[in-house]
Amino acid sequence: MQLERVLTKLKFDESVNGYALITSDGHPFLSFSLPDEVLPQIKGTLRIHGSDLKLVNIMTNQGIVILARVNPKWVLAVLFEPDFQLGGALSRTKAVVDLLMEVDLPPPPTGLSEEEEVTPNLEKESSVDVESTMPEMQHDVVESTSMPSAPSETAPIGIQAEPTEEPVEVRHGCVVHRGENYRDSVTLDTKLNTSIKREFANVGVDVLLVVDEKMTVYMLAEHLARPMEKIIQIVEWCISHGVLWVECPEEQEPSQKEIIELPVFEGNIDKVKKKDRTILELCDGKRTLQEIATELGIPYFEALQTILPYRGKSVKIVRTDKASRF
Repeated sequence: MQLERVLTKLKFDESVNGYALITSDGHPFLSFSLPDEVLPQIKGTLRIHGSDLKLVNIMTNQGIVILARVNPKWVLAVLFEPDFQLGGALSRTKAVVDLLMEVDLPPPPTGLSEEEEVTPNLEKESSVDVESTMPEMQHDVVESTSMPSAPSETAPIGIQAEPTEEPVEVRHGCVVHRGENYRDSVTLDTKLNTSIKREFANVGVDVLLVVDEKMTVYMLAEHLARPMEKIIQIVEWCISHGVLWVECPEEQEPSQKEIIELPVFEGNIDKVKKKDRTILELCDGKRTLQEIATELGIPYFEALQTILPYRGKSVKIVRTDKASRF
């Protein structure tokens, strides 16, 4: 079972406000919306219980935090809604931990120290070494610096070590690949690693971590719950520094289909929270979530956070060919 698939169970749980895999000394990793305010309490609890910690709850101003030992090196921290019952929080956390025990978890990132400020939120920096933290990616890293060959109908773009003079046009349908400087960019304290974190905080690192040479730019944006424009900006920067390259179909062949996801709200609009109604009313199966966010003038992430509690209940996602809408 893949780590990403297990953590998705928490990501789409409406009772969960945030979560993170945390090292035994309190450094968060692969986190999602875990507030900075709860970290000192988590670290203090870990110092008190140490290796004896198995399943502990912490009462915080943000809600109930459940800490559960996954293995000697990793602890799962899950933040639940303030009014969520403790018994349910413990059982849901334990269920995810049982699944994590089936995952071949990597060792914690190297090079972390108590002095380093490692925060879980996506807008701040984090130090992550992909070679030591993402085992499913290790066999994909290529030792040579040669560019993978691209199909004849696609055009590989950018492997230069230095920034290119002209910007590269990256479209949502481009498949993102690792370039010759990829390994260097995800290794701690290298010039490239420092540069990408300076430019984009750890959002840039997040993009690099999930690049599997199969996802398109659109898929990366959906996976990371980030605006398409932001992902394109990061990918273009990485291309200009030889970290990534993309292959983009020159033209969409008639036989090719571009699949898009359209949210559909099927519940009673009068029974949902008032602050959510504006977004849910537009979930009519005719617009993508990105289009809804653009129409309302709000960030994509805000729109995503709004529909998550309803997804699988009153909101369903319809996948269709983009061309079929017109």
